[in-house]
Amino acid sequence: MLATAFAIFHATKALAPRNGLPPWADNTKVWPQALLLSIAVISLVMSIIVLIAYWRGGHHRAEKVAAYYTVFAVGFFIFSIIMWAVGAAVFNQSKAQNNNKDMWGWSCVDNKRRHLFEDDIAYGLVCRLQVSTLSIDSQALLTTL
Repeated sequence: MLATAFAIFHATKALAPRNGLPPWADNTKVWPQALLLSIAVISLVMSIIVLIAYWRGGHHRAEKVAAYYTVFAVGFFIFSIIMWAVGAAVFNQSKAQNNNKDMWGWSCVDNKRRHLFEDDIAYGLVCRLQVSTLSIDSQALLTTL
């Protein structure tokens, strides 16, 4: 979902201003989205490693990998909780503290600019994607607990 929001942002950030209004805020902050996307990629890679162990070596090899994984399970569990909590907090606070000058806030504000670019930029879609991302991030945190 965040990758889709990034794709829309990068495809439309260079559009010419209309009535003096740019399609996105100058120096739009995208680091909160990049942080959350990085967290998701890290979680995905770790899950893929376990799946590859099952695929390549069967249950015995996966159990061996799982044994090593178990040694680090407590540390990873704590790291995972902290990682997702920080991601959710940063993502949510970035919208609240940046006066809607980040990608999430900018896409969710319904104003004249939104109507000027409605044929070229699906601000509503970008907004919903990011709201859904925060929801999924919060669910990931709760299921980790």
